[in-house]
Amino acid sequence: MNRPTNSPILNEYRERTPGSAALHLEAQQSFPSGITHDSRFTRPYGIFVERADRSRKWDVDGNEYVDYFMGHGALILGHGHPDVTQAAEAQLRAGTHLGASHAKEVTWAGLIQSLMPSAMRVRFTASGTEA
Repeated sequence: MNRPTNSPILNEYRERTPGSAALHLEAQQSFPSGITHDSRFTRPYGIFVERADRSRKWDVDGNEYVDYFMGHGALILGHGHPDVTQAAEAQLRAGTHLGASHAKEVTWAGLIQSLMPSAMRVRFTASGTEA
């Protein structure tokens, strides 16, 4: 990780990200290669993000980035979109894992069927393997 280099880009990266470097060293004690997902592998180490808002995220060293990953495509509206946040807060107040059938799952299935008319039936599963 701390191999000498004549790359001004890598040298500046290391200078700007000492907190991420320290967390990477700590993470190597728990995770293979110090990462929890292969897509996060970068050299000399990846950034450790502290917070995000809309299209931006900030690492533990306070550096600001444009988030091109957007939750691997799951956050098409960005981090903390007000409508998404409001809907999530409302659902958190109503219950987070009801463990029983409910009206919202029927509505959700109907939306899926309207978007994909060939889906005669819908089954919600926890994984692709289960599906």
